[in-house]
Amino acid sequence: MSIEKLNKIRSHEAFFENDIEALFLIKPQNITYVLGFKIESDTFILLPRDDMNDGKVMVFVNALEIDQVKKFIEQDKEFSKVINLILIPGGKPKFVQKTINKFGFNKIGFEEDFVSVKKFREWKDKLNIPNFVGATNIILDARLTKTQDEIERMQKAANLGDIGFKAIFESIKEGMTEEELAAEAEYEMRKAGSEGTSFDTIVASGENSAFPHAKTSNKKVEDGDIVIVDIGARYSGYCSDMTRTFIFGKIDKMKKNLVNLVNQGQKYALENIKADLSCMEMDKLVRDYFIENNKEWGKRFIHSLGHGVGIDIHENPYLSPVSEETLKEFMIVTVEPGLYIPGLGGARTEDQIVIKKNGYFSLTHSQKYYY
Repeated sequence: MSIEKLNKIRSHEAFFENDIEALFLIKPQNITYVLGFKIESDTFILLPRDDMNDGKVMVFVNALEIDQVKKFIEQDKEFSKVINLILIPGGKPKFVQKTINKFGFNKIGFEEDFVSVKKFREWKDKLNIPNFVGATNIILDARLTKTQDEIERMQKAANLGDIGFKAIFESIKEGMTEEELAAEAEYEMRKAGSEGTSFDTIVASGENSAFPHAKTSNKKVEDGDIVIVDIGARYSGYCSDMTRTFIFGKIDKMKKNLVNLVNQGQKYALENIKADLSCMEMDKLVRDYFIENNKEWGKRFIHSLGHGVGIDIHENPYLSPVSEETLKEFMIVTVEPGLYIPGLGGARTEDQIVIKKNGYFSLTHSQKYYY
């Protein structure tokens, strides 16, 4: 819950340039962003400009949710002053539309990347609003940079991810399956306070490590396997994301060189990253580094350098060869170069970092393994 986040949304230039009077929000992730907590049932938010409806944000919820939502909102006295929590009465399907129609809005922004054609037609037919305009960019732009509260939540999520990786590294034995190792990690993260995982935990060993999006399987770990662990926890609605690569048992020279090169490439990226650099430039920097150090292996950097993280595990900005975005202070992104060599294996090293004016600080702290 944050007045700061509301102000970020309402100050967006699109409100004024397009004369948008209010936003309709129904996407669960955006509901979580505005309120600061997750609601399981469908929820409808009407978020007006400051000069409309006394600036009150109308939150429509059903009877299953209202007591719990009220409790959460009342924990922040300042925030509760700008929230009008409204119960949707059972057996009255037209209640929300009748309530909204009383305001006489002329132009409403909505989440065009999420709202179905069916829902949009329903709004057009049943609401006395002449103009609807796509306004996803308003909420996404607000979510680009993180508040201190969001950073703190993701730090706790990242700490949980560190716990999960430690559980794998300390329990791994020859003959254990990838699935058993993932289960160990998820159990320890849950015990430590995780709401769950940010994504399906990836444990990829041996030949499976050469697949960037490997599926954790019943493959047994063997002596000499490269092992990639891509892990994330969810805490208070926010995600973490981290990858570490290590060699289990016997150290093969080629595998050692591969893991070291990826670690060095990620180190090079972190030494150069800072606010005001383009995301495309950062991606190219590491791509060129790999080519210069191993032309053949460098061609096997086959995904982007990183992505934003927040309520969603993948958010803007994207550090990719085609990105037009620029890094800004207090963005939270991953830096995760990887090389994937068929017949040998793969390696990926990933940290989740907060962009600063002249550098970064890392939320993830698990050891990186050089050989």
